[in-house]
Amino acid sequence: MSTYIIGDVQGCFDALMALLVKVKFNDSKDKLIFCGDLVNRGGQSLETLRWIYAHQQNCQVTLGNHDLSLLAQYYVKRLRKTRNREFQEIFKATDCSNLMTWLKNQKLLIHNKKIKKIIVHAGIYPLWSLKRAKKEAKYVESYLRDKPLVFFNNMYGSKPNHWSKSLSGMDRARFAVNSFTRMRFLFKNNGLNFKAKGEIESFPQLIPWFRFKPYKKKKHTIIIGHWSALGLMQENNVICLDTGKVWGGKLTALKISDNPKHKQQIFQV
Repeated sequence: MSTYIIGDVQGCFDALMALLVKVKFNDSKDKLIFCGDLVNRGGQSLETLRWIYAHQQNCQVTLGNHDLSLLAQYYVKRLRKTRNREFQEIFKATDCSNLMTWLKNQKLLIHNKKIKKIIVHAGIYPLWSLKRAKKEAKYVESYLRDKPLVFFNNMYGSKPNHWSKSLSGMDRARFAVNSFTRMRFLFKNNGLNFKAKGEIESFPQLIPWFRFKPYKKKKHTIIIGHWSALGLMQENNVICLDTGKVWGGKLTALKISDNPKHKQQIFQV
């Protein structure tokens, strides 16, 4: 049995199928873990969701910002954007309700102790321990599961951008979900910056979250997507698998065997 961790698909269904052929995916024994952003921009978001839903016994998903955008527009109709044809196609599908119910019950953070990996879409706030990160992920997941209307009516916003144990309610949930799904850079004062995108060298006044000190390094490797400008990157026990397929790049899978003697392998299409 092998586990394949896959970067941002973003509706590139044909590429996903080609990648699974390339890795010789066996649905009777292999597992897939997705780093988030299953949907949007690639043109085949509905097909992507349907396939993963149909193979959910093989698949685990961490939610990305585009997945949350889809869910927000589903639950809060005033947020819907008619120009987004991919989302409109999903909303009109006969199985939309089943797909959205399944999607909102996915995770923000997966900690796979067997393969010693932590999978999250954008990252883990650098001043959090793993214990704290898992606690905050579960806090948001409970909102998604039990109070989706409350959550999505209040999800959007970039404040608060500083962590405090005194945060509560949607302020706490918003900080957590922004950290898990939107984070790239921090200001030097620990605050999250949500405007800067692109290559690290373009923003010398800001600090990538995985370089922030004192970064609480985790014992297990953190696997992320979200930051296509990083490409395939490994630094400070963090691996980025978003290689920008939707922008003309590659779709990437990291193969991890249950046998510790086997090396990790990278596959791309």
